[in-house]
Amino acid sequence: MSDEGEITFAARYKDWMVIKKMAIDERSTPQEIAATLASIEATMSRKSYEFTGVNLSAVDAIADKLVVGKRKSFASLSEALSSLKPTELKTELLTACPTPAHLPIAENYLLKTLLDKLGFKTNLDLETISSVFPEIKVPKPRGNFGKKKA
Repeated sequence: MSDEGEITFAARYKDWMVIKKMAIDERSTPQEIAATLASIEATMSRKSYEFTGVNLSAVDAIADKLVVGKRKSFASLSEALSSLKPTELKTELLTACPTPAHLPIAENYLLKTLLDKLGFKTNLDLETISSVFPEIKVPKPRGNFGKKKA
């Protein structure tokens, strides 16, 4: 086996730990490498927002309110963004922030969440990769996630 390289991502902070690895050899495809990197990026993005101290549930609730009943379209995105006056939006977002200095993070998360909830992907994810490259076997997360709904 030719050792062409590897991708290794390891992080540990308090009780949170993640390790993602991929050995790269002559059989590795660029699509498999992209899938591994996308998985790492998704983990980093999600956790980076969680560690900021912004109440993500509160921002999610604001986003839910703005996109209710809307489908994926740029018109829906425009409606969602313009449905609240800037001062109202700032006031609502500040309630999710531990300090006013956190407002840019809450705004960033809100915009990302709005786009995601309307169906616009803000980053390359495993779902998109597996739909474009069905030959890639994307590993499913371990664990019991409850019964399947009928």
